[in-house]
Amino acid sequence: MTKIKKTILFIVLLHIPIALLLVISDAVFASFEVAMLSGAMITMGSLYAYRNMIRSKVSEVDLDVHKDSIDMMDDPYDLYEDERDLEIADVKEMIKAEKKLQKQAIIENTVKNSGAWVSAYRLIPYAFFALGFITLENNQMLQLLPYLIGLGYGIVIGYLIAREWFTS
Repeated sequence: MTKIKKTILFIVLLHIPIALLLVISDAVFASFEVAMLSGAMITMGSLYAYRNMIRSKVSEVDLDVHKDSIDMMDDPYDLYEDERDLEIADVKEMIKAEKKLQKQAIIENTVKNSGAWVSAYRLIPYAFFALGFITLENNQMLQLLPYLIGLGYGIVIGYLIAREWFTS
């Protein structure tokens, strides 16, 4: 069975018990359904964006730059390396330099990885999440308990579907 057929069957079987919420009320069903769809879409979009980011970073890595395994076994801590980038005698200066490098690395990593958290795969589901909540509230159909349960349920469902689709 293909991934699409499995997913469709999974979603249909999943919605059979959810349809029983209509017996309770339309508001409970709508709150649960909107939250479940939002949670699933956010989870799937996030995992897809991160998968794409990781794949692009892996393709950029130059494997020849790193030390080979024999060098790592002979000198794991680079004790005998001839050239040193930073020779600092004073411990306080060394700590300041390391903190500065750490701050630069944090900023650099944040900028580099911004594509994953600002992607359309994440922004569109979050927009659906916010607009769904506002719509339910404006129509006096928002039931918080079913909404929160549906949100948690949607995160799990989104993870299961993303795992099926995005792992190879």
